[in-house]
Amino acid sequence: MGESTRRRFLRDAGLVGAATAGALAMGPAPARAAGGKRVAVLGGGVAGLSAAHELAERGFQVDVYERTALGGKARSIFPPGTGTGGRLDLPGEHGFRFFPGFYFNLTDNMRRTPFPGNRNGCWDNLVRADAYMMSRQGRPDLTIPFPFPLPPDSSIYDKASFLATIQSGLQTVAKLSLTEAAFAAQKLLVYVTSCDARKLGQWENITWSDYIRADRFSDEYNKFITDGTIRNLAATKSRDASTHSIAKVGEATVWSILDLGNEPGGTVDRVLDGSTSEMWLDPWIAYLKSLGVTFHVGCNVDSLQISGGAVTGAGVTANGNSSTVAADWYIVSMPCERAVKLLSDDVLKADPTLAGIKGLRTDWMTGLQFFLKKKLPLAPGHVNYGDSAWAVTSISQEQFWKRDFSTYGDGTVQDCLSSIISDWFTPGTFNKKKASECTPAEIAAEAWAEIKAHLNDTGTVLTDDMLHSWFLDPAIVRSGGGVTNDTPLFIQQPGSWKLRPDSKTKIPNLFLAGDWVKTPINVTTMEGANQGGRQAVNALLDAAGSNASRCSVHELYESPLWTLFKANDKVRYALGLPHEFDVLDPRWP
Repeated sequence: MGESTRRRFLRDAGLVGAATAGALAMGPAPARAAGGKRVAVLGGGVAGLSAAHELAERGFQVDVYERTALGGKARSIFPPGTGTGGRLDLPGEHGFRFFPGFYFNLTDNMRRTPFPGNRNGCWDNLVRADAYMMSRQGRPDLTIPFPFPLPPDSSIYDKASFLATIQSGLQTVAKLSLTEAAFAAQKLLVYVTSCDARKLGQWENITWSDYIRADRFSDEYNKFITDGTIRNLAATKSRDASTHSIAKVGEATVWSILDLGNEPGGTVDRVLDGSTSEMWLDPWIAYLKSLGVTFHVGCNVDSLQISGGAVTGAGVTANGNSSTVAADWYIVSMPCERAVKLLSDDVLKADPTLAGIKGLRTDWMTGLQFFLKKKLPLAPGHVNYGDSAWAVTSISQEQFWKRDFSTYGDGTVQDCLSSIISDWFTPGTFNKKKASECTPAEIAAEAWAEIKAHLNDTGTVLTDDMLHSWFLDPAIVRSGGGVTNDTPLFIQQPGSWKLRPDSKTKIPNLFLAGDWVKTPINVTTMEGANQGGRQAVNALLDAAGSNASRCSVHELYESPLWTLFKANDKVRYALGLPHEFDVLDPRWP
């Protein structure tokens, strides 16, 4: 056993012990379900772990089958061999994590997951991010504080960043025409005062860029309004996502900034105080093991066997060997592009509505970490590089983490600029190539260049000698002269709501979990995955006739300010009339 592996084993063993102790402190383990009901959870990402958590605490016997690694896209990825001298391997990620204040369900599971020394379990490992930076190439950067009002002890601004924010704000105002500003304001008002029927029947069916009329207005309008914050709000692009998906989570974010609709103790933007696996996923998995959940990693689920209209088994391949998993209940918690492979003729005959899954789309949004030899606290929160061709965003992690970065790698790493590339199909600013057509080294070089161009335009902030190394998500795999993505993300293309299934299927012992099923939060998020898991558990409990408590599934905050407007719009929509405020560019139902 290598030194790095041995350290990981000892760490995990400690977590298992701590979680078991925490579970015992909460009381004896729950009794098994009547009749020893067995549940096979097919997929071990956030959705699958959420379902396993709720079921295990309600006394069910749970087995989780995962293809690659528990935690799925949410997990940390430690490139082996990067730790020397007794240090841990460097902490890579699929992408940086953030936990908005309007998350209720995922964070509830975090509170119920023991963590040594924490009163509120893993939830206490969340720390507040105080600001959001819009970095523009060739002009000052705009730093927006969170939440309002600005906390008196905040150190968001120094003299330079405060002046830069004022200059950037004035430049944006100067570049946006009154017509553009009025049009955007009207469109935002139209959405928030639209009735639910219009949101799902009209705004769900057009893209955000179409709704906001990106093709009619200036580059400044598109950079700031059409695409500006979309990169951080959702894993998609304005020309691909439905208006309803983008606007719904955007509205929730605005209310969250104003401290409306947040969970108790929640703030608009939170991040973990360490790597995702260390501060959340490893303790979660350890706690589930203490409840009796059994994990089977390296198992690829190939098929569902149907007889008499019910699932009788799941075909699984592991190490080249095929077998059949037998259980009383089955929860498919795999990503949609893998779940679709289970839709055999027999499955679709038992539930024809599942055919809609075939129409769901995915896109790429993938993490790239730059490990630095110097600390680089650009802003106390996320940074959006507004003019980057590859839609790059980042966060400087060291400022939030408890662990000293020198305890990773070779001891010289002081910070991690954890970035995300959201557009893999637009030519880069400098190499003029799509990210999907580049080698991993070319991807890292172009993303680094785009970040430097934004940060060094008004003074030198980031230099090549600061770079220790980089790490690209291993799901990005070499293919010919470019790359493929083994773990894309579900995107909410126009009309996708009708294609998305409910967690309850017409197959009596089959349930679906994931951010691609219909959930209250709607958009691809860890909260959506958790809600999908909770919905699947509730449907299973109903089918089993269980008297166990049902999982809560949180609805996003809706302001009472819009109630009368929505009631009026409901009538107008039923009559085939446009929204009463949609006057500058009326859109018809």
